[in-house]
Amino acid sequence: MTPRMNRRALLFIIALAFPACQTCGGGETVDAGVDAGPPVLSEKEPNDSATQALVLERTSMVEANLGADPQKPDVDWYVLKTALPRTVDLQATCPNGGDISLEVVDESGGVLAQVNAGGVGASERLPNLDVSSKTFVRVVALKKGVGGAYQVTAKFAERMPGYELEPNERKVDATPVALGQAISGSMGHGGDVDWFRYELPVDESAPPAPLEELDAGVPDAGVDAGMVAEKRLALRVDISAVEGVSTELQILTEAEAVLFTAKSKENGPLSLRNVGVRAADRVIYVAVRSASIGTGKDVKKGSNAEVSYTLTVAPEDTSGNAEFEPNDEASRATDLPANSYRDGFISPKGDIDVFRLVTDGPSIAKLQLSGVDKVDLVLSVVKAVDGKSDEVLLKANEGVAREPEQLNNVACDGVCFIRVEAASKKVDGKWVREDENADQSYRLTAVVLPDDGTEEKESNNTAAAATPVKLGKPIRGTVYPKKDLDYFSIDLRDRPVKTALRATVIGVLKVDVGLYLHRVEEDGKLTLVQTSDSARGDRPETVRFAAEPGLYVIEVRDAKNREANFQDSYQLSVDEGEE
Repeated sequence: MTPRMNRRALLFIIALAFPACQTCGGGETVDAGVDAGPPVLSEKEPNDSATQALVLERTSMVEANLGADPQKPDVDWYVLKTALPRTVDLQATCPNGGDISLEVVDESGGVLAQVNAGGVGASERLPNLDVSSKTFVRVVALKKGVGGAYQVTAKFAERMPGYELEPNERKVDATPVALGQAISGSMGHGGDVDWFRYELPVDESAPPAPLEELDAGVPDAGVDAGMVAEKRLALRVDISAVEGVSTELQILTEAEAVLFTAKSKENGPLSLRNVGVRAADRVIYVAVRSASIGTGKDVKKGSNAEVSYTLTVAPEDTSGNAEFEPNDEASRATDLPANSYRDGFISPKGDIDVFRLVTDGPSIAKLQLSGVDKVDLVLSVVKAVDGKSDEVLLKANEGVAREPEQLNNVACDGVCFIRVEAASKKVDGKWVREDENADQSYRLTAVVLPDDGTEEKESNNTAAAATPVKLGKPIRGTVYPKKDLDYFSIDLRDRPVKTALRATVIGVLKVDVGLYLHRVEEDGKLTLVQTSDSARGDRPETVRFAAEPGLYVIEVRDAKNREANFQDSYQLSVDEGEE
């Protein structure tokens, strides 16, 4: 016999002998038999109360039956028991033609969580169910006289750190989470709501935040500057995408007052920046649920028990200069200090940020907005209107993504409101604001000077809003943004006879400044009486006119309505002189 044959024979002999050796080396061998799977149990009636509940202590399957009593729907109770904390993935099928509710209850039958998302004939599922010692659940028939066979499957597993625990559909059952810690959860069914509890840090050394109120109502411009401002904390909130789900997120106070609400697109993530909460609250709650998707008969709430979301709520590093969300209208505007700045984000899609600039009397403000990647920003001055959307008084959208915007000579007498948003785009025939950037902030700066009458006062694009001009006193302005119209009023109504006027505008680079003199008629309409728009670049334009007593306005604009210059000012002078 060759050496190779000897080795083969030896291996064959060992293989034959191995199954007979059950205690070789003093240890016990592992049974290599086929896993029979979880035990299959049978439901036994009566089990319509906590004391009669069928006990499930490990991963199990139950063959059960719902009675078809025409007088009342059947209810089957189960109790999940474990010596060590576990989570259970619980699922119940539905009898043909029936509709069931899968409920987590206390011993008295008080409902802690309820799942009825599938409808007639559909299974119901509740993943991540917390079982610390014993947890009662029940399967409830929702139709009288309809019953039949169904199955309950309970899969026990070790707890996963950083994962939600059901039931947490109420504030009292909220999963506690530390700020900055990621927590995962799942939308196990369309009606699922997950509550999370966060304690806010206490920092006595931090300066007070700007004076802002979370409730509705525009604050009085005459707020006492010595008042103690309410301390605020800015948070960043991120939640990952879940396939088939549009996620709705709410931030609430201890009293369950909603501070902020936002929702993602279907299959999309959600990122919120500078969400403002009151430090005095000490505790906030975040509620995550599935939002409605689809329209008409196709509307539904998505769910996905297989794909988890990840939620992170963390303090922002703002250095005290951040916007505070929500600030999407004048009543909830973030204060913008004079001769200072605020940093903000356009996120999520459709975000609108409104700021309140408070001045010590009549002032002129220069507003500058830095650009950000991926977002075409719009800068506006708006006016709050009771019961309606804010009225836009002045708007700049000269650049594209990454490019800044600016508004010059903005009149601010006490209080004015500034709005920052993404430009609208036409998508599938609808105008929507699709751009967002949760990673790069913009900066809004306000430089404020007293109104000494030497600058135009925007907005002044109508005769009613014209900037008053004093004869013999020059005034400056800018043709910006494109198609900017600047009206200046000259009041000669108290003159007994004609007045010889000479109006001159010294032009600016790039813009062919035109000069137009109008008479304001009794009905408020304008009658053009004199023009000078030779389009000679930055050379001056002049009109001369013998004006009857009355009210006049001078219009200054780009003669071709296609150029602008935010940097260089024109100068308008109106003097009495020969025609």
